[in-house]
Amino acid sequence: MAYPNPHGPMCPWYETTEQTGAPNIKWCEETLCQWISEPANTWSNLGYLIAALVVGYFAYRNKHNANLKQFAPIIFFMGAMSLFYHMSNFYGSQILDFLGMFLFVGWAIGMNLIRLGKLKSNQLLWFNLGLASVYTVMMHAMYVSEIKFQVIVLISGLIIIATEFMARKIVKIQYGWFVATIGFLVIAFGFSISDGSRFWCHPNAHGWFSQGHAVWHWIAAIGMVTIYKHYSQDTLKPQA
Repeated sequence: MAYPNPHGPMCPWYETTEQTGAPNIKWCEETLCQWISEPANTWSNLGYLIAALVVGYFAYRNKHNANLKQFAPIIFFMGAMSLFYHMSNFYGSQILDFLGMFLFVGWAIGMNLIRLGKLKSNQLLWFNLGLASVYTVMMHAMYVSEIKFQVIVLISGLIIIATEFMARKIVKIQYGWFVATIGFLVIAFGFSISDGSRFWCHPNAHGWFSQGHAVWHWIAAIGMVTIYKHYSQDTLKPQA
C-alpha cells in the first residue's frame, strides 16, 4: 500500500498501523510518538461532544420525536470516532471517523427524503444504517484503489442541499438555520483545506486552535447545532 506509516517504529500506534494500514491523508500537525499522536486535532473534537450534549438537551427538553432524538447520539459518535482517529492515526480508526460522518449525512438526507415522500418516517434509522454500510464499502474500495474517498462526504453534502431545494415547496419553512449551517461548514472546510494544502501549517503547534483541521472541528461543531435547529422546526418534525 502506498500510504506511509506516520508513526515511528518505537511509537505506540506503529504496529497497529503496520497491521491495518495507514490513513490516506496526513494533516499538517506533527505525529507525536505518544498515545495521543495529534493533540490539536484530537482535543478539538470536544466541540462535537459538546454539540451533541446541546442537541440532546434541546431534543429532550422540547420532547422532540424519535427521528430528531437520533441526531445527538450520531454527533456524539462522530466526535468520539474523530477523536480516536486523530489520537491513533491508522486506517482502522479512519474508517470509524468516516462512519460517523456517513451517519451524519445519511440522517440529513433521510430527513429530506421523508419530506419528499420517498421515505417513511419510521424507516429513517434503517435507511441511515444501510447508506452508511454502502458508503463504508465504497470507502474501502477507493482506499485500495488509492482514490481520495473524502469526496463521498462532499458529494453527500451536495445531495443534502439538492434534496432540501427539491423539498422547499412541499412545506413552508424558514431557511435561516440552514443557510447558517452551510456558512459554518464552508468556513470550516476552508480551514481544513488550508491545513491539507499546507497553506496554514505549523506542524509543531499543538494547542486546541493551532491547526487548520482543528479549527474545522470547532466550527463544524457549531454547524451541527444549527442544522438541528433547522430540522427541529415545527413544520419539519416528522411523526415518530
